[in-house]
Amino acid sequence: MPNILTEVNSLANQLGEPERSRCFQFFRQVIGQMEEIYQPSQQLVQLQEFQEFGLTDCGILEVTQGSYLVLTDDLKLAATLQRKEIDTVNFNHIRVLNWKK
Repeated sequence: MPNILTEVNSLANQLGEPERSRCFQFFRQVIGQMEEIYQPSQQLVQLQEFQEFGLTDCGILEVTQGSYLVLTDDLKLAATLQRKEIDTVNFNHIRVLNWKK
């Protein structure tokens, strides 16, 4: 879903170098191989969760159920996804790790 890829891009932008550049290099490679799942915005705004979460997060709720692991730095979204039994990792829990070699 294009909205989710935009969020991944924003999340990767929060990384320091050289991890950020490595992430974008990987991102460039895998996007060419991905099948994007499109959820019309008109459909997403009809969801009960739209008022609370907005467009992108509703897209995540719709697309990921039963299929994908979600990496997010949004505590409220992570909690909601976990309540819906969607596999979720809160990025804030791993952000503090020292990723340097």
